Amino acid sequence: GEVRECRFVFIGRNLDRGELEKSVVDCKVEPLRFQVGDCVEACVDDEKFMKGRIISTWDEGFPYCIELDTEPGTYTCTTWSWAPMDIDLFVRKSECPPECGCP
Repeated sequence: GEVRECRFVFIGRNLDRGELEKSVVDCKVEPLRFQVGDCVEACVDDEKFMKGRIISTWDEGFPYCIELDTEPGTYTCTTWSWAPMDIDLFVRKSECPPECGCP
C-alpha cells in the first residue's frame, strides 16, 4: 500500500531550522494523567475547584472534558468544564465518593 507520512512545512527566508525543530518537539503531548471515569477537581474560577468526573479526553483539543458535580436543575452550561492543560492548576486528582462505585 501507499506509504503515508506527516510533515511540517515552514515557508520563509532565513528560518532558524534548529529553533523550529526544538519548538515542534517541545509541543509533544505526554500521556494524560486521567482516564474517562476518573474523579477529579476542576478549576472553575480563580483558585476555586469543583469536584467532577472525566467524561472525555481530547475534546475539541482540550485534554479533558469534565462533568461537574452540581445540584439537580443547575443550568446546563455550568455542569461541564474543560481543562486547557493537563496540570494541577486546571485539573487535579480527587477521591471518589463511596456511592460512585469507582475502583
